[in-house]
Amino acid sequence: MLPVGIVGGWLASLPALAAAAPGDPGAAPRFEELRLGLFVHYMYVGRPYQWGSTPCADGQPVGSLDELADGLDVPDMVELARTMRAQYLQFTTWHANMNALYPSAVLAQRLPGHCARRDVIRDLIEALRPTGIRLILYLHPSDGHDFSPEDQERVGWNDGPPYARWNDFINAAFAEVVERYGQEVAGYWIDGGLPPQVDPARLRATIEQRDPGAWLIQNSGLNPACVDYGAHESLVAPYPGTAWQMCATIGDSWWASGSAERIGPDLAFQYTVLQAGVEGNTGGVAWSCGPYPGGQWEPHVRPFAQRLGEQVGRVAEALFGTRPNSAFVTRDGTPLTDVAYVATESLLGDTTYLHVLRPPAERQLDLPPPADGRVFTAAALLGDGGPVELAQDDQGVHLALSADDAWDPLDTVIVLRSAPGSTPSTGR
Repeated sequence: MLPVGIVGGWLASLPALAAAAPGDPGAAPRFEELRLGLFVHYMYVGRPYQWGSTPCADGQPVGSLDELADGLDVPDMVELARTMRAQYLQFTTWHANMNALYPSAVLAQRLPGHCARRDVIRDLIEALRPTGIRLILYLHPSDGHDFSPEDQERVGWNDGPPYARWNDFINAAFAEVVERYGQEVAGYWIDGGLPPQVDPARLRATIEQRDPGAWLIQNSGLNPACVDYGAHESLVAPYPGTAWQMCATIGDSWWASGSAERIGPDLAFQYTVLQAGVEGNTGGVAWSCGPYPGGQWEPHVRPFAQRLGEQVGRVAEALFGTRPNSAFVTRDGTPLTDVAYVATESLLGDTTYLHVLRPPAERQLDLPPPADGRVFTAAALLGDGGPVELAQDDQGVHLALSADDAWDPLDTVIVLRSAPGSTPSTGR
């Protein structure tokens, strides 16, 4: 077994972070306000599975579910999330063949051998507590399709409508998770769709009766009988922005597999900014990678997190604690490759942050008239507050950098202040 766990003294030495993101006027952010997450797949299958699972760093298979669970270096994973400035960590509780990374009375009774001795989820909760990073648990209510025939028979996967035994089983498993971790978990990300074997309304009730405030997110769909938010799980060129949460791998696989980098940190940074400005966006983007047992990652992962975190930190005021801007609107489906700029705004609506992602050749940038009719009175660069010349007329908004300033190749943020009373209520 690979020795890991919570390293003594690590939590005590970890600098505390505010629960609310920079710029948020007070309360911890809602899912609608989140912009950046880390999505970690770390999984053991235990039977043949066409897509594979987490191996050891030398490429050899992990010997058992307990070896995988004991091998997760929780402090290292949380530190990676902090480094990239993630607001939430989305973690796979179980995936193929439903091998859970926590002790489970339900699984021990109904699917013997499918739960770990170590409570990885509890260790994650304790490690994340001082950071303010929210925990979202990945759960798969239709994973019976990966079971052996014997396990499928045990839990009624193939019984036929109304699949009473399967729904009894999967709701008991969900109820156990929510009761065990309660409001220490922010929400649940539901994978696998909601096929006929799953009663979506019952599943929602099972969660909400135990945690009414939980965020409920569905992969590749948004069935309101079960969830409140939708998510996508694939991002390829031209990298369209979306109103749903985007979950995207930075390598060629959702988990550690020896893959090469597929999306670099600068592209990831610009896409993170794009998502923050897409009209109606919830959850931003969750960049996905997974560790090997023992606190090791594919070679590109740590540099990715470091570079992304540096760029995000540079514009944090204009990214966290903001909402999509109603003056310069970016629509769902807008490709990153076609975007010259996107805009976010403060939650009060009095400050617009213009993110110039494709700078013009000259120092001047001409924008259309604000879609909501607001009037701007001042402009300056984010960071050093360098002056930006501002003019507004019927043709639009005209901005010009001073001779001492230049466009940043990734994101120049111009802070625009609105005249009092000129910003219409958006109802958000």
